[in-house]
Order: sequence, then C-alpha cells, then structure tokens
Amino acid sequence: MRIAVYGKGGIGKSTLSANLAAALAQDDKRVLQIGCDPKQDSTRLLLGGTHPRPVLEYLRETRREEQQLADILHRGWKGVHCVEAGGPEPGVGCAGRGILSAFAILENLGCAWSDYDAIIYDVLGDVVCGGFSVPLRKGYAQTVLVATSEEFMSLYAANNILRGVCNMEQGEPRAVGLVVNRREREGDIEDVRRFAQAVGAPILAVIPRSRAFHDAESQAQTLAEACPESPEAEIIRNLAQAVFQAKPCLPRPLEDSALEKLLLGRNSKPAAFSGTDKASQNLLTPLTPGHASSQNRQGASRFLSKSLLAREPLHGCAFTGAVNTLTQIRDAVTLAHGPKSCSHIAASTMLSSGMASLRSRGVRIPEQLNPVLIGTEMSDDAMIHGGMDAFRAGLGKALAMEPEAIFVTTTCPAGVIGDDVDQALPAKDASTPQILRVTTDGDIEGDYLQGVINACLEGAGGLIDPKIQPDENCVNIVAEKNIALNAESNFREMERLLSMLGLRVNCRFVRQCSVRQLRELLRAPLQLPAYLDHLGRVLQDFLTGKFGCTFTQNPFPSGFHETERWLREIADFFDRGSLAEQAFDALRGEYLQAIDDLRPHLAGKRLMLVTYIHDVDWILETAFDLDMEVVKVGILNYTQDNRYRTRYKDRLTVDVGYDPQRRADDIMKLKPDLFLGNYQPSGLPETTHYDTVPLCPNTGHLGGLALAQRWRRLINAPLQEGWRKDEARLMRAEGVNQGGAL
Repeated sequence: MRIAVYGKGGIGKSTLSANLAAALAQDDKRVLQIGCDPKQDSTRLLLGGTHPRPVLEYLRETRREEQQLADILHRGWKGVHCVEAGGPEPGVGCAGRGILSAFAILENLGCAWSDYDAIIYDVLGDVVCGGFSVPLRKGYAQTVLVATSEEFMSLYAANNILRGVCNMEQGEPRAVGLVVNRREREGDIEDVRRFAQAVGAPILAVIPRSRAFHDAESQAQTLAEACPESPEAEIIRNLAQAVFQAKPCLPRPLEDSALEKLLLGRNSKPAAFSGTDKASQNLLTPLTPGHASSQNRQGASRFLSKSLLAREPLHGCAFTGAVNTLTQIRDAVTLAHGPKSCSHIAASTMLSSGMASLRSRGVRIPEQLNPVLIGTEMSDDAMIHGGMDAFRAGLGKALAMEPEAIFVTTTCPAGVIGDDVDQALPAKDASTPQILRVTTDGDIEGDYLQGVINACLEGAGGLIDPKIQPDENCVNIVAEKNIALNAESNFREMERLLSMLGLRVNCRFVRQCSVRQLRELLRAPLQLPAYLDHLGRVLQDFLTGKFGCTFTQNPFPSGFHETERWLREIADFFDRGSLAEQAFDALRGEYLQAIDDLRPHLAGKRLMLVTYIHDVDWILETAFDLDMEVVKVGILNYTQDNRYRTRYKDRLTVDVGYDPQRRADDIMKLKPDLFLGNYQPSGLPETTHYDTVPLCPNTGHLGGLALAQRWRRLINAPLQEGWRKDEARLMRAEGVNQGGAL
C-alpha cells in the first residue's frame, strides 16, 4: 500500500501520518514514511524528537560518489523507515521540484519501494502547485487519504484536493476516504457527513480533540508508543486497518457554489462591478488585435507582440528573441540567468544565422559568430533552492569584463521559481557599467517577437540619453530583422542612397550598433523604419511617445517607385530636393535599362502569388512593368504582420486571409506559368514553375528585378528536372527485369 496524506495546512497531517505509520508497524507491517513538506517535521515523533538530515540538503552538500542511502534513510520506532525530503528556504526555489529530486535520489541509491508493505507520503497541503502532486502524478502513491476538520475552510481545502485527485486520476479510483480531525471538543460533525455523502468519499475515522495527542507529542512519541492502551490509540489502529483494507473510490468534488450552498446555506454570486469603477472596467477590456500596445496591471504602457495581442499560439520564446537582439550591441555583455541549455540554444540560433550569412553572402557578422553571452548555468539544485548564488556569480563574470553595459535576462526556470534578480543588482555608480534588466522569463513572458520588443525597449531603449542635441546630417535606422540574411547588403544599399542626399547613418536600432550609438540615438532628427510591420509600428510608437522622435511614413523601399517615394520624403525633410532630383535621374536610367533587358523574356507570362508578406507592391510593380499577367494574389495570415496595403487596388483583387488548402485547385484552374510563395509546399501539381519569395526583399530601385532575374531562368528551364526522368526510366527497367525473373 502506498498512500499520500493530503489536507489543509495545519490540519495535523504530520501527526496523523506518524501515528498511522506506528500503528501499521505495530501490526508487523514494513513501513516507510516520507515527509514531503519543507518544514521537515513529519517523522519527528517516530525518531524520538530528532530531525533527520533532509535529502535535499544532503544532495546539495555531498559529492555524488560519496552519497549513501543510510545517510538519509533512518530507522524509527518499531523499525519504521523515515525520510525527510526537505526543501528550500521560504520564498525561494521550488519545493515541488525538490520532492521529485528527493524521490529520484532515493531510487538511485537503492531504495526499493517493493520492500515495504506500506509507504506513507506526508504531503504539503497546497495542491494548486503541480509540484506537490508529484506523489500521485509520477505514480508513487496509489491512494489518497484526506485529512479535514468540521470547519468550512478545511472542507473547502478537502474539496479542492479531491478535485486535484480527479484531474490526475483519468477515471482510476484513488481516494480511500476522509479522516476528521476535530477542532472542537463538543458539537457534531454533521457538515462533514453531508460533505462526505455529497462527494462520495467515506469517513474512515473521527479523531477527537484529546489531551493524549498533546502528551504524546511532548514526549516526542506517537500514541502507539506513549499510551498504547488509550481510546485514541485504538482509533488510530482501527484507521490503519481501514486504510489498509479500503477499496479506493472515485470522488465527485463540488463546484464552489454548490459547496457553499451545502455547508453555508447560501448561493454564491460573482462580484458585481460598478459602472463607475474605471479600474474594474479596464480589467474587463479585451486586448484588440492590430494595436501595438495595451495597458498592464500597473497602468503603465506595455507593448505586446502580435501573437499575444491576438491570443495566437506562441512562436518561439521571449528569451531567445531578447538575446538574439541584445547580443548585437557591441561593447555590451548579455547575462542569461537560466540553465545551460537555454543559453546554448540561443547561441546556436545566432551562430547558424551568422554562418548562413557568411556562407551564402560572404558577410561576416561578429555579433552572431561569437556572441558575448554569459550563462549562469542554473543546476537542478538551483531549481530547488533558488538560483541567486549562480546569478551573482554570473554577474561577477560580466562585471569583470568591464563592458559599457550589461543586459540581464532570465529564462523560464528562473521565472518559475521566482528568482528576484533585481534585488541582486548593484547600486548605480560611476565605477560600474550601466545594468539594464530586460523582462524575458522565456515563453512565460511571450514569444520570440515579444523578446525582441522587450530587448529594444527595456535594453537598447534604456541606454538612450534624452539630453543629446540633434545633428541635421544623419538619420537612424529602426526595426531591421534578426532573421534577414540580406540585412547587411540592404543596409549598404540604403547607405549608398542616403549618401546621394549627403546623409549618414547615426545608429541602427537595434542591429550591429554600439552602446555609444544607442546613447546618442537622438542625434539623428529622423528615423527610417526598415519595415512597417508589427515590430516596426511598436518601435515607432515607443520612440515617438517617449522621446518625441520623427519617423518617415515609408519603410525601406524595393523597386523604383518605392525608392523614389522614399528618397523624396527624406529629401523634403532635410530640404535637399535638388540632390534628390539628381539621384532620381541616375536611378531611373538604371531601372529602365534593366526592365528593357528582362521584358522580352517575361512579358505575357502568367503569375500567381501566395505569400505571408503583407506588402507585396514591390513584386507587383516588377511584374506589371515587365508586362506579366498577375492572375492571383493570396495573402496568408502572418504572426509578424496583419495589415495588407497596396497601391494597385484598381488593377487586381487580392484575397486577404487566403486558405492555403486552395493552392493546388487554383493552380490547376488558373494555370500560371510561375507560382511564387514563401516556401514550396509538397503535393502541388507539376504544371508550373515555382519560386520562393523572401520575407525580407532586397532593397533599392533594382530590388524587385533581382528576383525577376530568377524568374527568367526558371521559366526557360524544363518543368520536370532531368534526374526525375532518369529515375522513371530506371524504375521501368527494374520492373521489366523483375517481370522476367518471375
């Protein structure tokens, strides 16, 4: 028999468990009692008042090769084996995780559950924490005994415990019944009887409020040892037999309203909100997709990713997004508080992007190939006892590097156990670098994009000096994408175009920039968004609202029309119209020559486009200028953007929210010469050529034509590759040979 004793805190579970173990041992049962409460007092009465060394303390202080089962498994009265799991200090770590670790070390050191007739788990009463369901969830305990009293809150806790049991049972009976530990000497227990009948759990024993328990505890003994002939000892012995012989039942826990009606004779109603209570109204206001910000619980402006606003499934984790962004800031260190694996995965993501850029474009990005990232490498011990020692050690390493700034991030485990890293940060003074806390906590905080947003606002944004005076000869670039392999070539093209107007780039917010550049962000009077997707709008809202920054209306251009519009807007801001006209003349000639070279090869070809990108005018401009026929445009739902816009409304109908299941049928019906998508899905008909559309297009007046050069080569290629024909001929030959053999 393996039984877990649950109940409201202070109801007497430890006393009940110890007396139950003693009664079973008195009946010649081999008994093991495991205290699963961080108070570490479950087995005290079985050990004559001594407190055994807790397993978690032993695990923390003893080398693995020196660990022995005898050091943590203690022999108590009548041979009862006693173990205390222990736990962290109050307010730190995760005691539930500690219970699981304690069980694991017992098994690793040779404790065999099958050696015992009865195992009793004395469990902390808080079933809200999933960690304290470990004795049930991991299959250690087979049955549950619930201790309660005649008081309403005790019965309320018992009902919650039964509810938790049902959540884990999956139809398997696990509850053996209730034990009533009376609080009052007089009065009845009618409320408990009504509750037991309503939930379908029997009352196995009613333990009176008695001086005998006090006297036995004062001697650090159980009733079986201190007063074996007392009526109370007889009750415990009968309970032990009842528990050992009980047939588990499947309880029917009550809803809270039904419980209150049963025990208090009243119906519970939800609290009414006053129509004039603005705080209450704000709590009930839903998040609206399409808005870049919302209000958090403290009323401060909080910028959220599109996935969080729209309540979509999360895409990636906030920690990875934040680290991928912060490590691009030169002369700064990013400190990641979490397990080694979290830092490793984040670093691997950056390294793979850096290698892809180096391999495909010959661009070396030091921040991605060798990111300045320090991990605190939280261990399993830190998860139990708290990871602040590991955090302080990691912060010391970061400070020793003497960076200009340190960004502090946290992963899911650090957030789960509640490590308060803010209180460990040193006071700001002239001798220490600027330390900025970036809210991450892995996917507890949100998705990858939320991490990017927080890194930009709390990390890079926290460096901006509001006292910097502007310089009329420079601009900032905002909201470049971490995932864009062509980000550097696009940046160089934008630099070239800006130089035609006599302008330079002051800072890239946030990509391959320095702490100093971020501090002097306000030196540039104009901000150029690389993209006006959700991230671009969030950063624009932040910089405009907090620092009064001015933004262009147009993002990075691709194609001649967008490039001309972009340059004209910037030239108008700086009053450099004559320089802009000179630039237009040079760019227009290059563009028209490239169009004339490509048009004979693509004119009249039918084009179908299905893409996640919501701004596709650069593709449509290229197709229309080449005299191609656009037969279909489908815009798929995309986590990074939700605003479709076009200047070609009069030339075609666009299917926004396109169902990707229609692709194959539309291709068969429309018969395009070329299908464009962000990836080539399997199962499409082999009646057309396929090409991929980059999520981040090449910028500049020739950006669209770079893609059209590929279209020319594709359309001139055969529909079916030669190797497929060779494969078909080989299969036919093998079929003939097999037929001859038969």
